[in-house]
Amino acid sequence: EPPPALNVFKSNSQFGCPPEAWETRVVRTGAPPKRVGWDFDFPRGLSRLIKHPAWLSRGCPVPCSDIGYEQWDEMRLANNITRVSVPQEIRCRNPPPSSRPRKRRGVNRRNDDKDGGVVPEEEGEEGDKYTNVIVMGGQQIRDYFWPHYKPQMLDRSQPPSLSTAADWALRLGAQKHESRIFAALTDNYQIWDYASALLVRSGILRFQPWIARDVEEHIRINVADELPLDVPYDGIHVRRGDKLESDARTFVRRYWDDLGMYDEETGDMPRNYIPFSHYLAQFDDGEACVEDEDEASPRLVYVATDDPMEVRREIAEDLPKDMEGNPVLVTANGCNIKFRFVFGRPPSEGDEEASTMAYHIDGDVSKGDCEDRYARNIAGIADLMILAKANIFVGEFNSNWGRLVRAFRLRVNDSTKVTNGARPVLTKGEMRIAWGHRHQGPPGW
Repeated sequence: EPPPALNVFKSNSQFGCPPEAWETRVVRTGAPPKRVGWDFDFPRGLSRLIKHPAWLSRGCPVPCSDIGYEQWDEMRLANNITRVSVPQEIRCRNPPPSSRPRKRRGVNRRNDDKDGGVVPEEEGEEGDKYTNVIVMGGQQIRDYFWPHYKPQMLDRSQPPSLSTAADWALRLGAQKHESRIFAALTDNYQIWDYASALLVRSGILRFQPWIARDVEEHIRINVADELPLDVPYDGIHVRRGDKLESDARTFVRRYWDDLGMYDEETGDMPRNYIPFSHYLAQFDDGEACVEDEDEASPRLVYVATDDPMEVRREIAEDLPKDMEGNPVLVTANGCNIKFRFVFGRPPSEGDEEASTMAYHIDGDVSKGDCEDRYARNIAGIADLMILAKANIFVGEFNSNWGRLVRAFRLRVNDSTKVTNGARPVLTKGEMRIAWGHRHQGPPGW
């Protein structure tokens, strides 16, 4: 992570600041502690959100700690797929523990993360230990994944590749028999899903304690009264926002074109998004069908969306209501499906922009102050946890959030019978895809 002097976020993380991010001091006996600045020892960047599991790095410290952030960044940029087709490793020296720089509290100077160097072995000292490192950022990982890493991950053609796959599964936390199952998989989608299930189970995607604490508190205050989590419920995720101008645009146009409501000459269509009612139609599976509206009981559904005011408007204006005010979807075959919707966070009264922004987590430094950013972070993760536990989840793979929800709903079938060919290899919380691609890609993609 960048040192404080190079971090564009005052709180040293795009995920905002929990109370622990501040350094405090008691200035008067009996008075509450006063904030006096940032605690620069507190995790920053992604580490503020995700707890790094010690077993993943075998308890070892970050390698080559005498290399500073700016030099690491130069090495990251050198791994440019337009210049080198295979990502380049560097071999760097791990300084002995006694010479590692100590963290200093309250220091916010550029030279606090002074650049070290990649020390050739012939220039090192006796007893030095070295580590091979591939330096990448998110963009480099994506660039090299398809041509370089993906074929290796999917290869099951020869005995060495089967051994490599089994070892990979073990490093993801698989048991011995599970690693053999994983190595025997040949379907690409099953390989990705199995890897995702192992990632989730092993705790690689585990939130920091303060995140878990504040998510629980958010759910208690904002959700629990309307949605007790010990009763059956379903979940819907509606992603709009900036996706409507990029990834989703083709699917939206196709949706209205199939209904004969898209004008190819002008590009006009009734709405620039896929209606909420189309998501609700995914519950029309025959079992939910009740022809007599009075006999239907409402289906409890949690709604997570970055467009809450518009979705609420659709519910209020586009859906008929029963005698008790419950929204009703009347399907093409004459079925009536009643709903009771729960939203995770009330809209900002009279402020549409603030209401929409409240559901965004992104890298824009202009989006509110540190506490607001953290509150959005907590609300978003609460949505994720609630959707992950829903009986049926309705979403789409166009959304990163939708794909992450699905990953959290995967479970490895750890029965040893699977080794002998029993199926399924995974158990999946039921997901119904509202629109778009029908299969999820690799984890994190």
